Amino acid sequence: MGNPRDYLIFEDVYKNVELTSHFEGCVNQILDGTARLSKTRARHEYPRYPCFRHEGKEILASALMEYYLKRHVKLGFHYENARDFCERFRRLTGFSFDFRYPLEQWVHRCLRDPNFTNENTSGTSWKDKWLLKPAEDRDFIPLDFMPFACYIATCHMKYGASCHSLQAKEIFDIVAALGSDLPAKMKKNGSGTLPRDMTEYKSEKVFCKANDAFATVKIAFKSESEGNYATALRFLHRLLEAEFPRSYSIDFRSPDKNFLPVKGLPKKGVHQMFANAVRYPALYPDVERYARLAMKEYELYVNLQNEACVMPGTFAVFALALADVRYAPLLRDYLDLCDDEHSHLQGKFLPVYIEKFGFTDDTVGVFLAGAGSMQTLPPNKIYATAIANEESLRLLANSKRDCDEYVWQAVLYALWGKDAVYENGKIHNKRLPI
Repeated sequence: MGNPRDYLIFEDVYKNVELTSHFEGCVNQILDGTARLSKTRARHEYPRYPCFRHEGKEILASALMEYYLKRHVKLGFHYENARDFCERFRRLTGFSFDFRYPLEQWVHRCLRDPNFTNENTSGTSWKDKWLLKPAEDRDFIPLDFMPFACYIATCHMKYGASCHSLQAKEIFDIVAALGSDLPAKMKKNGSGTLPRDMTEYKSEKVFCKANDAFATVKIAFKSESEGNYATALRFLHRLLEAEFPRSYSIDFRSPDKNFLPVKGLPKKGVHQMFANAVRYPALYPDVERYARLAMKEYELYVNLQNEACVMPGTFAVFALALADVRYAPLLRDYLDLCDDEHSHLQGKFLPVYIEKFGFTDDTVGVFLAGAGSMQTLPPNKIYATAIANEESLRLLANSKRDCDEYVWQAVLYALWGKDAVYENGKIHNKRLPI
């Protein structure tokens, strides 16, 4: 049975122009600041969708964005007006499907599809290969389309998850292929929406530059000092407190190539930076502040790939946790946020951490969080050695009260291997040897 909907979608106003007044009414409410995001009326067994309301009519949020973009192109496109409307819309809906999908479709409809040919005939979208048509076969492109497309790409970088950087790159590539120098200028200077004193800092000893359009941060020192690291950390604080992309890269360079004593961690500049910074205890609060600002589930350092991909803040957390057991709560919060589908480096870090601090009131919770933070925390003899005393076993046994069954089995496996979890091919609940 079809959904007997009461709400309006874009096809409704396309078929019935008498509904235009309701769509226009919602557009005007967004522009004058009186619009409120709501949900469609409850219906038994049907989901409720984000919508705007006008004189008793409910218009799906995505339909309103689609209507505005198509009407705006038809009436004469002005970049500033479109950007202003989209910013107001985004503040109401967030970087949701209702915001980003109509904008992505606008890029395809207005820039990609008329001017490129897809050589992929397989029907599988991930194999698409878009080639620019000859100049004589291309449509005329209004000049204001280019900055608006770059605005859409920048939104994907600033507000989207790490995966949305792929859409941003696609859009920037389309604009550049069509002859615009805007992507090149933005790669050099950013979007221009953040103040320059926030994105650039330069002294005799420290250089910092950030680009919000391409989600990059470059930091370089001519010499090592506590003051230099304090300057760089505060630069990062300001960025992350502003509307800077939450997935980004840090390119760091300094004379001292120091790294944490953990085998398997990528020896990248961002790792080097925090391994160096924690040599100055006075900077611990600044390092923690960076970590708290940076940590966000499903976001990544974009210059670390495959098995090395990690959430921003990772190396700051690892460095502090090894420097002082007082940062166990920070480490546990980090592990609770880790994306267990893609995060793996904590499996290399935890043996070093447990070897240093053992199983204590502070670290048992960290170990449980680590076991739940990835698909499988590998067994390690360090764990079995560290747990082999009455006090540690008692602490672990007591922690089971707050542990779900899946995590508990992962804990047993990491401590004593598959024989601790399986008996005659079946999972069992091992009794601790105390």
